[in-house]
Amino acid sequence: MVSITCRTEYLTGRHHNSAAAAGLLTVTALVALVGLRVAGVGGMTTAAVVAGLLGCSMAIAAHGRLGRRGAVLLTVDDETVYFGDERRELVSYPLESLRSFAVGGSADVTSASTGRSHHLTVFGQKYLALTFARDVPKVGSHVDDDLDTDRWRVAIVEGDPAVTAIVDRLRAHAPERVSTRKQAAAADVARSTVSVSVGSAPEPEDDGPLPGGEPDVDLPRPRIADAGTEEAARRLWEESVRRHDEILRAYAGYELDPAMLLRYPAVTDVTVEQTQDFHHALDEAGALRTDAYPGDRGIADAYQQSARRLRRAWIACEKHGRRVGTGYLDSADRNSLDTALKLYNHAAASSTPTEQASYYGRVRDIVSTMTDRGVLHPPQAALSELENVTRRALEAGPA
Repeated sequence: MVSITCRTEYLTGRHHNSAAAAGLLTVTALVALVGLRVAGVGGMTTAAVVAGLLGCSMAIAAHGRLGRRGAVLLTVDDETVYFGDERRELVSYPLESLRSFAVGGSADVTSASTGRSHHLTVFGQKYLALTFARDVPKVGSHVDDDLDTDRWRVAIVEGDPAVTAIVDRLRAHAPERVSTRKQAAAADVARSTVSVSVGSAPEPEDDGPLPGGEPDVDLPRPRIADAGTEEAARRLWEESVRRHDEILRAYAGYELDPAMLLRYPAVTDVTVEQTQDFHHALDEAGALRTDAYPGDRGIADAYQQSARRLRRAWIACEKHGRRVGTGYLDSADRNSLDTALKLYNHAAASSTPTEQASYYGRVRDIVSTMTDRGVLHPPQAALSELENVTRRALEAGPA
């Protein structure tokens, strides 16, 4: 299993001290400007002193900014959990020793140390609260001997896809704790949904599962515009691209499989409102998508939001299409599609090319007739696929 690593950066003492010193020198320069002018010192001397102080301030600020930031690392592979301050040391525990974990924060202090505090937090960032059993051998830990568990807080970047994958892997080995405050909030939500009327169903969440798909990890997914680092923003953009591709593949299944067209024609019927909304969202996301990360937070964030709207539109489109089936057509047209589906299944089960070609040809004729009448509105790709399967069956038949 491939190891997964997330990295949470923080400002070191060098950054803070340099910023404080630069600010102090800037204030000193302003005071010197006023004081020297009041004292009647010449303009050239005053300018030289003030310029020198400001130059020193800028040099010290640059010295601080050029310093490498500290970082808390968290890595999980198939056997071990590693974490720690990359400037000091890493601690490791066997994955099987993990008893529980929880997402906490935001942290109110930066405490990047692997000492007795067991805190590897970064101010303003979320953290994972990890509990390990002490009866499994480990490396680099300093704990009191009278405790049977080790508890750690390890900083994470909220919304980082690597964090999502790590939480998913941890969840497979230990239960996730939910704070009392979160439980109370969940109870409030549950109580409030009882009063929602049938005609006012809430809009689907951005990150809910696609119909028939696996549910997403229960972590908040922030906007790219609010990402803590440029690397986190890039990963969020890549996650949006992945979800966009996932939807394209799901929709292609309805375009390229004639059986899906015959069962659920509303999913690809552009006269259906939900399908229209999906195509509008599809066009918008396609227009904003770039081949590589654009490097501009505004452009990347606009694409991320369009991908989320696309996801909601696709969920609504597929859900509606599967629910109504052919029910939005009149009875005669429903019977025609039902006949076409039976013919298609007979063709797929047949081992005789001539028989297959006959069945496929009848399916094509039914769909073409309904399309010409304006009853059915299949995409061109679906019509082309019907032509292709008919042609392949004919070509496979006897000369």
